[in-house]
Amino acid sequence: MKPFSVGSGIASLYQNRDLLRSLVGRELQAKYRATTLGFLWVVIYPLMMLAVYSFVFGVIFGSRWRGQGDIWEFVEMLYCGLIVHALFSETVSKAPGIIVNNPNYVKKVVFPLELLPVGNLLTSLFNSLIGFGLLLVFVLAERLCINWTAIFAPLVLIPIMLYAIGFAWFLAALGVFFRDIEQFIGILMSMLLFLSPVFYATSAAPEFAQKLMIFNPLTYGIEEMRNVLLNGEVLRLMPWGINLAVSSITAWCGLWVFERSRPAFADVI
Repeated sequence: MKPFSVGSGIASLYQNRDLLRSLVGRELQAKYRATTLGFLWVVIYPLMMLAVYSFVFGVIFGSRWRGQGDIWEFVEMLYCGLIVHALFSETVSKAPGIIVNNPNYVKKVVFPLELLPVGNLLTSLFNSLIGFGLLLVFVLAERLCINWTAIFAPLVLIPIMLYAIGFAWFLAALGVFFRDIEQFIGILMSMLLFLSPVFYATSAAPEFAQKLMIFNPLTYGIEEMRNVLLNGEVLRLMPWGINLAVSSITAWCGLWVFERSRPAFADVI
């Protein structure tokens, strides 16, 4: 077996970029091909979920952000958190079954299997970018301007994406040998929605909970995305650098586990 290296993994992604582009296009087309509204569901679905969450938490429970009385601020903060969570959740949730559900790629074709989780990540990223575009439209309509610090948003996305693909590679390998992972991960992602600062600010949690939330891979991404997009704050370089380093290690470890497990995929499937 060829020794694994980060360089070979990155090289594979670059060398097969056209194939990766085809995977993403096929995934998007397959998802909306048989629907009447087609790609409009990329916009309709998140808006419907946002309306439900805003009504339940903003109207029924009367939640507000940092004690403010404006429900629109709450909606903007909520939507920002939901987009970040969806990017991570959609990528990770599909990972455990992605190899099992594509046995032909494992047995009959010489195929770079590490591309499958990356394809899911890019599909989720496409949906998230649509969501961020809608968020900026909301902000522009309500405030008549967009903070210049929004230019830092792509940098904030990098650690989130690295965390997502790292866990996706790991779970894709694990899901081949333990099929229950696919059932468990859906529950875990639902729990993560409420354990992440999506519906609330980290500062609103009890002190002991704030310390635990540091280990949540979504905490930094959600809070920092709100800061640069909605609060007009400049990117904090130290936390960003730490999260970039940790997320890079996570991605490396996930790809390492995937490549080390890959020779056994055909025997199990």
